[in-house]
Amino acid sequence: MMANEGDRMGFRLIGGAMALMGLTACGGARSDYPALMPTDQILAEPAMPAHAGNAARDDSLGAGLDARGRALAGRGQTGPVIKDHDLQSRADALRDRAKALSQQSLDTQQCPGNAPDCAPSAPE
Repeated sequence: MMANEGDRMGFRLIGGAMALMGLTACGGARSDYPALMPTDQILAEPAMPAHAGNAARDDSLGAGLDARGRALAGRGQTGPVIKDHDLQSRADALRDRAKALSQQSLDTQQCPGNAPDCAPSAPE
């Protein structure tokens, strides 16, 4: 019986997967466990890298960073700025709305149909 094209494609995929598994099993000079960081490096006191000493002594870097910070701060002011008073009034309005909602009765049996402090009943 002759295999159709789909079966041949399936056999090729299975064969490729088996070959790939075989290649991954062949490792070089690897050990069972990964190499660990030496204890003297882990327990060493923190130290500034040698290249950072020059940067700490260079006064022009501080001025450059300050200028860059001012430039970035200027870019951040492009949108509308909300004042603290506006935020406070919005927060107060949300608190008032939450209080009103929390005082609404959920029992439709005790509420008349159009009472403002009752939750509206769901349509059936």
